[in-house]
Amino acid sequence: MLKKITYFISFILILVIMFVFFLSYFGIKTDRFNNNISNQLKKNYPNLNVNFKEIKLLLDPFNLLISLETKNPKIYVEEKEIGLKKISTTYNIVSFFKKEFGINNIDLETKNNEIKQVVKLLRLNKDTPQLYILDKAISKGKIFIKAKINFDEKGNIKNDYKISGKINDLNLKLLNKNEIKNFNLNFNYYDKNLDLKNISLNYFNLKILSKNISLKKNNKFYVIKGNLKNLKEIIPKEIISLILKNENFDKIILSSENDFSFKINKKYKISDLIIKSKVNLNEANFNLKNKLIKNYIPDFEDKFKFTDHILDIEYVTGKKFIIAKGSGKIGIINKKKEEIKYRLYFSKEELSYDVDLSLNQTLVKFDLINFLKKENVKGKLKIKGRTNKNKTKIQKLSLDTTDSHMYVDNIKLTKNFKISNFEKIKLNYIDIHKKKNDLIISKNKEQYIITGKEFDISNIVDEVLKNDDESSLKLFDKKNRIFKVNFDKNYLDEEHYLLKLKGKFQIKNNDLYDMDFNSKFFNNKNLSLSVKTKNNNKVTTFYSGYAKPFVKKYKFIKGFEEGKIDFSSVKKNKISNSKLKIYDFKLKELPALTKLLTLASLQGIADILSGEGVRFDEFEMSFQNKKDLMEIEEVYAIGPAISILMDGYVQGDDLVSLRGTLVPATTINKFVGSIPILGDILVGKKTGEGVFGVSFKIKGSPKDLKTTVNPVKTLTPRFITRTLEKIKKTN
Repeated sequence: MLKKITYFISFILILVIMFVFFLSYFGIKTDRFNNNISNQLKKNYPNLNVNFKEIKLLLDPFNLLISLETKNPKIYVEEKEIGLKKISTTYNIVSFFKKEFGINNIDLETKNNEIKQVVKLLRLNKDTPQLYILDKAISKGKIFIKAKINFDEKGNIKNDYKISGKINDLNLKLLNKNEIKNFNLNFNYYDKNLDLKNISLNYFNLKILSKNISLKKNNKFYVIKGNLKNLKEIIPKEIISLILKNENFDKIILSSENDFSFKINKKYKISDLIIKSKVNLNEANFNLKNKLIKNYIPDFEDKFKFTDHILDIEYVTGKKFIIAKGSGKIGIINKKKEEIKYRLYFSKEELSYDVDLSLNQTLVKFDLINFLKKENVKGKLKIKGRTNKNKTKIQKLSLDTTDSHMYVDNIKLTKNFKISNFEKIKLNYIDIHKKKNDLIISKNKEQYIITGKEFDISNIVDEVLKNDDESSLKLFDKKNRIFKVNFDKNYLDEEHYLLKLKGKFQIKNNDLYDMDFNSKFFNNKNLSLSVKTKNNNKVTTFYSGYAKPFVKKYKFIKGFEEGKIDFSSVKKNKISNSKLKIYDFKLKELPALTKLLTLASLQGIADILSGEGVRFDEFEMSFQNKKDLMEIEEVYAIGPAISILMDGYVQGDDLVSLRGTLVPATTINKFVGSIPILGDILVGKKTGEGVFGVSFKIKGSPKDLKTTVNPVKTLTPRFITRTLEKIKKTN
């Protein structure tokens, strides 16, 4: 009997062992656990419904666990289906009998589902503001997921879950109402780390790609690293404004590869951002309307066109700087291109730059010093300096051409680009008149010393004669400066020059305050110039024993020969009242006056004027300057042949308008001689014939003056008074 019992027990054990072995190795399919698992999940997640089909069961006898696996189950979230390929779990046998939560883990693999539904599923576990925003932002997209999820004894998901998968054709509406389209990526989440791979998306129709972006938890921060690139495309203005904050750029075409890393905290504050970029800039236009540039590059078309640039850019927020190194071509005028190489350093406080720019095809001019670099003449501009919101310091600035070399050392500019200080300026060039120029301005303590062997000051003299508050001589800030001058030779025009020009001048509030110069002409005639400022009145006195170089600068007065000049002016409140006197000169080759004499039937005087010229004893002009307008109160000239009295105005280089009276000397003598007693004293018994005189008008541009005349029989009292004054002084 005992033996039979032993056989029976052994048989049962063998059957149990075989059954356990079968369950452990082959498993069985059953729906016995379906309702239990579904109910346990629904108990913890009421909005979640799980519909299992037949479940395959495998036994783990040593751990008292049952492994369950099912294919094609369905999960419903708010009546929306999430399709699964398969799902497996381990179930605690003891928990089954105790009716406790016995699911240890879940391994699942989904089909391609609507990503919005998956987000809703995640929100069932733990609803966060981030998931809420993501839920609202998603408009469409598919997601495939493989996940390994562990549960605690209460049925809560542990933090050690692993999720991987793929997102396709995701569209996101951002908070700024812009949209990311066609977002595709592979992802892998484990141990609070997230890896994103093979990313592609469209933002404003710009395709952006990435091989990898990783997110890792580090104490209180997440560290994000990755790369982005875009293929050659036109960059939308919306993206340009995000990066450059500058509306002057348009039509930017580029491709780029970018590596980045940064930290982000729980409040989404970004820190330690580092970006390293390789940019191939195919084309970019930078629009810039700048009168200063046009002064020096007259053909500048209000934009720079960058082409074929290769840039290396490094951006570091921790150290607060951006470094950009690059080279390429730049269009300054028309379709002509120059080569440029640069290194830029942007920090929070300032911009540092080191630029080499070829100017082989660009016309460059500095009118003030008669410098001109023609097109197709090799040239190079180098500039190295720093700029912040208050000032600019240029450490080196140089311009070199085939026959010119100019440089400036350590020049400081205000935010309005006025000079506040510099150490040295050196100019060595051939000017537009084919004359060699050399000049050195160096600082010596609180003074500036200007020296040179030869230098053309013709345009500088023009600026002084303009007496204009908007003059290009206004280069400095409001500090007080003293300049000492010592030149061997200075050109006034192509044929006239000064020797041994010496003196000094003082600038206050960016205006000429005091000046005292002395020099001699090549013919040993003296020249002196003085400017004194007192009580807001600026008094200028000028004397030249040789008048021609200065008188010829007044374009409406031509044909002067010989003579000496005496000039004085008082300026107050930007208005100057001046008097110009010229003695012992003659006029010739003056078309307007020749025509005037011819129309007045004074052919004899006209013939003299077209030959040797008409001599004058004295020319006197009183006038007022206000900006570009010269109002001529009176011009009176008297000589052996004719006398002239006129007035009018000159509007810059655009318009001349003069009117007056011209009288032959014989008529004047006859008229004056007929005055009882006074006539005998002044002119004796002289008589003459001819018309009494003519009134005239001269109007038009300086290059095209129109003249009209009318004979007069009666002289104006003003003309008679001025003539008597001059005749009386002469006698």
